[in-house]
Amino acid sequence: MSKALREIQEAHKTRPAQPHSKAVYQWLRKNQDIVSELREAKIATWEMIAKAARKDGVDVELSPVGLGAIRKMWSRLKSEREGITAGKPANDTPDQKPEPPSRTPADWRPAAVEEYYQEREERPSAPIPASPPLVPTTSTVATSMSSNDADPHTNISAEGRQSLEHIRAKLRARREEKRRLTPD
Repeated sequence: MSKALREIQEAHKTRPAQPHSKAVYQWLRKNQDIVSELREAKIATWEMIAKAARKDGVDVELSPVGLGAIRKMWSRLKSEREGITAGKPANDTPDQKPEPPSRTPADWRPAAVEEYYQEREERPSAPIPASPPLVPTTSTVATSMSSNDADPHTNISAEGRQSLEHIRAKLRARREEKRRLTPD
């Protein structure tokens, strides 16, 4: 709101009765001090106030609907008098709204994420194991179990053991690659 409009608003907290306002509203506004005293002292009911308005020449309906309308008009006048707008507290500070996410920079990340990636880059990655020489694909005659280079506990030859170590190294390298590429 502009400064000039705010000054007008502050200067005219209670607005004068409008010519198109209901006659009951204008009558309540004119006599609001007396009505306020009577209502606060619990002397007069809304029906008594409506009858008083009728005696003053105001066309007032004495049904429950008409009395409800008078009660609503009175609450509006009372809130205007106290300077409270309908549905809002009377404090002068506007509510602070957070900045929407679309206003943050595209490359922004929380500090915790930045620290994590920085630590991750500083950690040494596991070197890729050198591949051992491949086993020749030519058919060979099966060696007997009693050969000198066989492990007596597993009955696997040295060539077979190299082949297994090669497979294990490849599997380890794949797992390390997945861990390196997958954020935690």
